[in-house]
Amino acid sequence: MVHEERDISYTSDTQNERNKLDVYYSNKDFQRDVLVFAFGGAWASGAKGTYRFIGRNFVHRGLVTVIFNYSLSPTPIYRIAQEGAAAVMWVYTNIINYGGNPNRIFLMGHSAGGHLIELINSDRRFFSPYRIENPIYGIILLDAFGLDMYQYLSQPSSSNDRYYNTFIQVFSNDPQIWKRASPMRYWRNIRNPHLILVGERTYPSIQQHNRRLYGKLRSSQQVPVEFYEIPRRNHREMVIYMFFSGNEQYDIILNFIKTY
Repeated sequence: MVHEERDISYTSDTQNERNKLDVYYSNKDFQRDVLVFAFGGAWASGAKGTYRFIGRNFVHRGLVTVIFNYSLSPTPIYRIAQEGAAAVMWVYTNIINYGGNPNRIFLMGHSAGGHLIELINSDRRFFSPYRIENPIYGIILLDAFGLDMYQYLSQPSSSNDRYYNTFIQVFSNDPQIWKRASPMRYWRNIRNPHLILVGERTYPSIQQHNRRLYGKLRSSQQVPVEFYEIPRRNHREMVIYMFFSGNEQYDIILNFIKTY
């Protein structure tokens, strides 16, 4: 049986709907691996309840799952990242009460959610206020967008993106902020296992950035990293098709978690 506890505040602002999370679990008596999911939506849309199927499907596979909201445009990217770190810290502190192992927290992010989880994972400033080492055990990038926002926004063609104005609201007009908010800049800080999944039919920039990060991590020989291209999948299908519990991505993700 899957149990759900919804709308738990992960910051002191208990009235803020964008700072709440849902927990999915089956039995509080075991210390199971934990998967925390960050949805995408170009920093313009998205809500945790939309992805209830991910929470439930992973519990059926033996995990404890957490899905969290975060603020959207025009909230600046550093505020969003601080919220992401706060959500992870709530999980680290409280997940044992739901049968989860706080020392086995895996983060999975789709699209903009992939940028978010990799930014707080690779840029050490986001966990330093908590006086704790990075509590993230492993990272799962699901067709992550924006791993190098500096490179993406510096291209003249980026202004043709229908979300360009949203990106500028979140990342500003300052190229220096684009650099500092690009997870690719901090790849040398990465020490935890990584699983990178991209769709065969996803956007070229997503293919390029994810493959580049994979190449850097693999060449370092310090980070366990796996890369899979999922045939015939476009960007949205990489997450939408996870509605089906038999989706092969579940097997890839669970094998990764069990391996490390």
